[in-house]
Amino acid sequence: MAQRRNLDLNKIIETASQLISNEGLAGTTLPALAKALGVRSQSLYHYVSGRKQLLSYVGASRIKVLHRRLVDNLMGLSGKDALLKFADITRDFVLRDPALSAILYHLNEYDSDDAINQEIQNIFTLGEKFNLKKDESISFHALVGAVLGYVFLDKSAAFANESPEVSNENYHQMILRLVEPTGVLQ
Repeated sequence: MAQRRNLDLNKIIETASQLISNEGLAGTTLPALAKALGVRSQSLYHYVSGRKQLLSYVGASRIKVLHRRLVDNLMGLSGKDALLKFADITRDFVLRDPALSAILYHLNEYDSDDAINQEIQNIFTLGEKFNLKKDESISFHALVGAVLGYVFLDKSAAFANESPEVSNENYHQMILRLVEPTGVLQ
């Protein structure tokens, strides 16, 4: 009798995350994932419709972890304090999570109803609870865009000579300028 495999969606997502971290997105194919799991590629189609859905699930699972971390660390904060904490937690999380940063770089490839975009919407819903006065602050959308844009530059070779201290200082200056603009552009 053949041995029954313990295969489920969570195991597939976890293994795919590790594969992305080790091999990058290009190396994360369904055949490579099947090999890592010790199953046939066809078995994966019982759980995902293809690579795009798999990557959406991986991204969504990582964003759920980020969401939990944000909730745990933002309790009781609002306004500028919450925005700054949100920015720092998000940047650190994405910088240390190769699977999520790789998938987020390709976010434009996913439809609004894909799992990853649903979880991103949960992050935006959390951000709306910061109790910001709309006339005094930037939009939450602008903050998320600035954080992710900075993360992608952090990960690029363009700023490889910049020390972590200088990078952090520049990042905090950018966030503070977004939160508390120094003046109107002329």
